[in-house]
Amino acid sequence: MSMKLKHYNELDGIRAIAVIMVMFYHFFKDVTVQNDILLIVQKLSLFGKTGVSLFFVLSGFLITRILLNTKQDDSYFKSFYIKRFLRIFPLYYFFLLIYYFVVPLFLHQPVAGFSQQVWYWTFMQNFALTFDWNSVGPIHYWSLSVEEHFYLFWPLVIYYCSVKNIKWAILSLCVISFFVRLILIENHIEESLFTFARFDELAIGSFLAILELEKKLMKENLKKFVAVFIIFLIPLIYISLNNGNYSLLESCARYLILAMVYGSFVAIAIIIEPENWIKKMLTNNILKSIGKVSFGLYVYHPICFHLIINELIITNLTLSFLLTFGLAYIVSILSFNLLERKFLKLKERFSY
Repeated sequence: MSMKLKHYNELDGIRAIAVIMVMFYHFFKDVTVQNDILLIVQKLSLFGKTGVSLFFVLSGFLITRILLNTKQDDSYFKSFYIKRFLRIFPLYYFFLLIYYFVVPLFLHQPVAGFSQQVWYWTFMQNFALTFDWNSVGPIHYWSLSVEEHFYLFWPLVIYYCSVKNIKWAILSLCVISFFVRLILIENHIEESLFTFARFDELAIGSFLAILELEKKLMKENLKKFVAVFIIFLIPLIYISLNNGNYSLLESCARYLILAMVYGSFVAIAIIIEPENWIKKMLTNNILKSIGKVSFGLYVYHPICFHLIINELIITNLTLSFLLTFGLAYIVSILSFNLLERKFLKLKERFSY
């Protein structure tokens, strides 16, 4: 029988930081800035795309700890997949309906053919984007397909493997991801969106769940996690300063390095005392409220940004920033309360 898992409020704050990072990246990616300070901000915003890596680490941790906790339950597979369905599918497909059939009406654009849409309806969009198949859809959805692919097989690994063999599976995913990236890069194929090239980040998050199970996410190990954070932060800073001009080794290793930095940070955030300023920051009400609707923010923000920046054509950058982020937050709040909450309540019928 599963036990009630402890809820870490600080992870809501980390989830908020992850989605804010991604939004910053998307906002500044295509805008033109001339102010020197804003130019620096724009350059720093490039790091925001690694917010997806932080999401992957968090997802790996949260999903694996649930699976480990429910491993002995008779409804292990049923409960897991139904709850994932109720959390992901309603918003995922609702936005696709908006993207394919509502937005074109307002923008006076033709509706994409089903042969172009099908990859998004079947969670295969990142394959289509990687191998340049004929596809049209919300490009940022690629990361959702990576997570869904992980959910297809990882519950089987947890269920049938001992903790020792789960560790070997985690190591195997890291090795596989490294060499898949190597193969793709050597063949001049974009590696960053492909499922098997990003599993190492989810694997590192899963390893944190193993450490929690083994009672190693404890205060006495804080210095070890800080050491890991610093050790991997140094090469991450070095790689980041190359402005995208990565060597082959850097291109193959950077996502694993990112995962180690973010994974150790998540561990530190969990371990530190409540009075620590980092913990206080991560658990403040603003970040918690953003973290609560982070899925909606991730899904809706590109279309909100497009509406403000490209359709209303607001030239004042500050006003554009406030309106885009504000609109995305309002839409996400409405979506959570009018759509997602109804399905989330159904999750309560299936125990963890």
